[in-house]
Amino acid sequence: MDPNLLPNPGKMLGIQAQVRHNAAEISEYFSDLGKWEEEVKAKDKAILKGDLNPASGKMKLPGVRQKGFVEMVPSGVPGPKDKERKKKGGGDEDDEETRIKPKNYQDYNQWDKFVHRDLDKMLEDFDENDRQEQEEGHRNRLAEERRRIEEKERLARAHVEEAERLKNLGNDLLKQGDLEGARSMYGRAIESDPQNHIPYANRAQVLLQLESYEEAVKDCDSALSLDPRYVKALLRRATAKEALGDKEGAIGDLKKVTMLEPTNKQAKDQIKQLNMTPEEREEAMRVKAAQEAKDAKERRKKERGAKKLVVREAEATPTQSAGDADPTTRPARIKVVEEQEAKG
Repeated sequence: MDPNLLPNPGKMLGIQAQVRHNAAEISEYFSDLGKWEEEVKAKDKAILKGDLNPASGKMKLPGVRQKGFVEMVPSGVPGPKDKERKKKGGGDEDDEETRIKPKNYQDYNQWDKFVHRDLDKMLEDFDENDRQEQEEGHRNRLAEERRRIEEKERLARAHVEEAERLKNLGNDLLKQGDLEGARSMYGRAIESDPQNHIPYANRAQVLLQLESYEEAVKDCDSALSLDPRYVKALLRRATAKEALGDKEGAIGDLKKVTMLEPTNKQAKDQIKQLNMTPEEREEAMRVKAAQEAKDAKERRKKERGAKKLVVREAEATPTQSAGDADPTTRPARIKVVEEQEAKG
C-alpha cells in the first residue's frame, strides 16, 4: 500500500489539539467577561446606595463658568433634566421604552451557558465529522488500492502468458536449428516476464551452441538467482565454465547437481572427466570417438540391410496375383515391411 494514501494520525491530532486550544481561549474570554460583569454589577449597586459620595450622592466638578457645570447622578436617580422634561409634559414612560435596559447577571449567565453549550456541540460535531471523513477517506483509499492491485495482477497474468508463448516459439526454433531466432524469442520472453528462470536457462543453451560462453554463464547466473535448485542451469553453467577454463568452478556446479540429484549420470561423468589428467582425458576422448564411430557404422549397416530386403520382396511380388496365398511369400513380405517400419 502506498504510504501517501494512509491517514496521517499526527496531522489529525494536531488539528484536534488546535480546536481544543481555541475552545479554551474562548472559554477563558467568557470567564473574564463574567468577572467584569460582576464588577460592573457591584459598582452599580454601590452607586445606587450612594457609597461613592456618602455626603450628597452627587459630585460637582470644579469649573470656570457656570455653563460648564456638570452634574453626575447615580444610575436610576432622576436628574435635573428629567425634572424639566416632566414639567414640560414629557413622561418617563416613553423614555423607558426607548431606553436600552442594562444587562443583568442572569442575562450574562444565560449567554455564558449558551456559548459553552454551543461550543461543546461544535466540538462534538467536529469530532463526528472528522471521524466520518476519516472513515470515508480510508474506505476510498482501500477501494483505490484494491483496484490498483487487481489491475497489476491482470497485467502480470498477461505478461506471464505472453512470456510462455514466446518461450514455446523459441523451443520450436531451437529444434529446427534456427539458433539466432531461438535466441531472439527467449530474449523477448525474458522481457515479458523477467521473474521466470526458464527462458534464461534456455537462452544459455543456445549461447553454448553459439560458443558465447561468457554470456551463457551470465544467463545461468540469472536463472539460478531466481531458482537456485534449477539443475539444467547448473549443468549448462558447468559446461560454459569448463569451456572458459574454469575447472574448479565447473566441478563446484556439478557437485551441487549431485547433491540435488544423486543419480544424475551427466554430472558424475563430467566430474570424472574433469578430474582426469590430460593423458587420461585424451585416452577417454579417443575411446569415446571410437565407440561413436562403431555405433554409427552399425546403424548404417542395419539401414542397408533393411533396404536390400525390401528390394528382394519388391522383385518377387510382380509374378504373384493379388489373390496369391502362397504361405512362403506373403508372411515373409509382411515381416520385412514390419521390420522396416519399426526401424524407421
